[in-house]
Amino acid sequence: MANVFDYLQWRGDLLFSQDGFHTADALILSRLSYIQLDGILGENESVTLRQAAEQFFADEKRPGQVLWKGDAELLQAAAESARFGNLVLSDYVNIVDGETKMQFSAVMIDVDGRRFLSYRGTDNTVVGWQEDFALFTHFPLPSQIKALEYFEHAAARFDGRFILGGHSKGGNLAVYAAAFSEQALRDRIDAVYSMDGPGFERENLENSAFDEIRGKIHTFVPQSSVFGMLLEHREHYTVIQSDRKGFMQHDIYSWSIDRTEPVTLPKTTATSAFFDHTITDFFDGMSRSDRVRLADGVFEVLKSADVMTFDEMLERLMHSIGKGLDTMKNMDGTTRALIMKQVGRLVKSAGRNLNDVNPLRRKNRLSKEERERLKLDKRRFKHEKKLRKITEEAGA
Repeated sequence: MANVFDYLQWRGDLLFSQDGFHTADALILSRLSYIQLDGILGENESVTLRQAAEQFFADEKRPGQVLWKGDAELLQAAAESARFGNLVLSDYVNIVDGETKMQFSAVMIDVDGRRFLSYRGTDNTVVGWQEDFALFTHFPLPSQIKALEYFEHAAARFDGRFILGGHSKGGNLAVYAAAFSEQALRDRIDAVYSMDGPGFERENLENSAFDEIRGKIHTFVPQSSVFGMLLEHREHYTVIQSDRKGFMQHDIYSWSIDRTEPVTLPKTTATSAFFDHTITDFFDGMSRSDRVRLADGVFEVLKSADVMTFDEMLERLMHSIGKGLDTMKNMDGTTRALIMKQVGRLVKSAGRNLNDVNPLRRKNRLSKEERERLKLDKRRFKHEKKLRKITEEAGA
């Protein structure tokens, strides 16, 4: 099965002026923002991709610190190609702020006169994952606000056209920056790419220009997508074939590429539907305040290990477990009870949605629209029942 590395071998010798911009290019550029360029590229500095790669590999520790195994290989292959090697990188920022609960990183890449703003998705920091959870509790997120500011800053410094893109949370940031930018900036956007990025809660897009830019958004998810199916996608999304299973399909190096474009499938799998329905049910059954309290409680436990990343947590596993148990034991009873209750609810939600992955009962699965109607009917029934009770008590 061909992937982005095969694409680089096939098209890597052609400049963008010789062969135009393809989805495979957007996928590669969206992933390059995951490369840690701290100490190589500053916010007001610029280097070619080839120069950045030379400095990156000159430090023996850096290749072992990438988030995904293929990241270092992608950097090397892209940097050695004629197509990507001389692309100019600039305006790199990397912020992990525990106070504001923000993890944000981005880099601008000059692609034959157009600027591609590549937004990094979630890294392996605890803060990054805490902000992911906040997708269900807060809007806008600090990183979403920063993504818009980054676009505004880039547009003020450079004339010309822009492409915005990112993988995972980075895709969500790209869509947010485009949808909430001013008209003059939106007019300069050629395309927005979201590579398995989560969507948005419907009401959060009501005061945006999302519908205006919808036609410019290109959203791709693997067939068993989990992260990319979180929340709601009002735009069309394309399902891509992956050769991995479940969560691991989030890895772009598993995505099939046919010449310049991804290999597509007609729909997502039952596994994707199972996770989508389970997570949706779980959060729909919680008030906004309970979501916030649950997130604060869970991450209070995780942060008690005094580590910045999940890699560090695994390296000190027994220490981390001990600290977490101590924190749970000393936590106020209300928060501890809430956490235990919601864990139970999550298990029950998964049980209710097993029809999604049970081939014998899958034909009985309700569509998303039917599920929404059923929820509304249940709420209406509860409301009417409450009104009857009040009326009966008043009459008595």
